[in-house]
Amino acid sequence: MRGLKASVYKDICLFLSVSGLIGLLLPALIAAAMLLGLNDSQDADRLLEPFKIAVYDRDDTFMSRSLISQLRNVELFSAVTVYREEDLAADGARLDENGRLKAEDALFADPRFSDCAAVITIPYDYFYDAYTGDEGPVSVLLNGKMPLEGALTDTLASSVSAIIKSERSAWYAAYMLRSGGGFDQSEYRDFCADAAESILDSALGRRAVLNDPNPHAGLRTAATQSFFACACSMLLLFVTAGVVKTLPDERGLGLLSRYVSLGGSLAGLIFSKFIAALMLCSAGLAPVILILRPALTPLSAAAIGAMFIACFLVMLALSSICRSTEQFMLSAGLITAASLLFGGTIYPAALMPAFARAIGKATAPKYLLAALSGGGAKESLLPLALIAAIALALFLAAEAAKRGLRAGAGKRERRAADA
Repeated sequence: MRGLKASVYKDICLFLSVSGLIGLLLPALIAAAMLLGLNDSQDADRLLEPFKIAVYDRDDTFMSRSLISQLRNVELFSAVTVYREEDLAADGARLDENGRLKAEDALFADPRFSDCAAVITIPYDYFYDAYTGDEGPVSVLLNGKMPLEGALTDTLASSVSAIIKSERSAWYAAYMLRSGGGFDQSEYRDFCADAAESILDSALGRRAVLNDPNPHAGLRTAATQSFFACACSMLLLFVTAGVVKTLPDERGLGLLSRYVSLGGSLAGLIFSKFIAALMLCSAGLAPVILILRPALTPLSAAAIGAMFIACFLVMLALSSICRSTEQFMLSAGLITAASLLFGGTIYPAALMPAFARAIGKATAPKYLLAALSGGGAKESLLPLALIAAIALALFLAAEAAKRGLRAGAGKRERRAADA
């Protein structure tokens, strides 16, 4: 165990320098910067504060009051002020001879309406006539000084009105079917009262995007998972490359042969580097998880472990192929950059050209991101296991070829000595 501890300690010491510590903390710093950028973008999206609207209720029925009550639950509206005909009849300047609001700019000069983005008028007998298909248009007067808020209110009113109309048509058809085509006034009113809540729930229940206290939750979760995949991939690729980077020079200087001749083994040396890489990756991954707090599942945790093994074996195979540390670091840097880019952690894979998406299928970060995004084992663990198996096969093939070359060189030396 002394030899294993010494080997692990030697590899860990490579990261105890200033540059090594910065390398370990760099993914966490990048993750923090990404998270701050996401918060800033969400704050910019939230510059639209909740605003007031007014409702002129000419219908004054159970249905209209239910509608107003549910409008008050829409968090987009900070307040919903209700006016009825008797409230506005005192100043005839606001109503025409038919009791309707005058569509004038002076309306919003009135202190009662000046801070409202829009005034929605529910027509007289609107909810009763809606059942028979005779409903009139819903009037929405918009405040020109609040164009965005007014447009949002207009869109909401139009969509809810259209949904209510279609729902009522369905309920009216159901009533006529139940009654066999007959029509009883009192029975029909009872039927309308029973249907009222269901219709409003159906219409206003579809405004969830406006009533969501955190409308960016889905976007934030997806972005956080992508940020975590990027930071985690960067850390795993960087650390595994840093741990095995000395192997080419150790081979070239004969240190590896000397290590084996003193009783060590290549498998033991590789295992020590594996343990060192695992310890360093765990230490570097902890702050990333604390900063981003991704929604990890057993599958995504297994994918992180599978990607660590795949990255270690890829870098190990690369170190066996390269002749010097400089050549290895250049190749490892190119592989890291290509994996992060084509793997979809930096730029969405769906927006890449076909050849880039094809390259991305050979990168480990793509499958880690798939696991974090809710993909199954077939979409994440199996491809990572395949990458690890291919890397292991390349390493074993490179080692076998080197042993064959050394054996051939030894035979030639013996022949030359005999001659």
